[in-house]
Amino acid sequence: MGVGATHIDHIVISSNDSAATASLFARNLGFEIRRKMSRPGTGAHLEFAKLGEVVLEFGGPPQPVPGAEVKANLWGFVLAVPDMQHAVGSLRAAGYETSDPRPAVQPGAVISAVKGGTHGVPFALIQYNALPVKE
Repeated sequence: MGVGATHIDHIVISSNDSAATASLFARNLGFEIRRKMSRPGTGAHLEFAKLGEVVLEFGGPPQPVPGAEVKANLWGFVLAVPDMQHAVGSLRAAGYETSDPRPAVQPGAVISAVKGGTHGVPFALIQYNALPVKE
């Protein structure tokens, strides 16, 4: 079984205050937050940075709860694949439950999450240039 992953595209860190978590990482590791946005559909607050060639994605609710202790955890890894249908088919044939590919936040990309069987290490697959991009 091979999904054809080419590299780790990004690492997702979830938090109840993604802005505070992103700021802490940026300050302590010396990188710059390059993009902030609300996820279409859910309104989740996302912040993005690059550490070498790997994108760090910090995600959380649209608004943090005032006064709540900030907590964060590693959501998982996102692996880049050149052929999403092949990758999902290979994983499903091997017994992994995966979500149907859907449009990703990244323009023209599709994403599929692997839902279990990973010994507690969540991951997803992303394929770029899979959808037309509106100009």
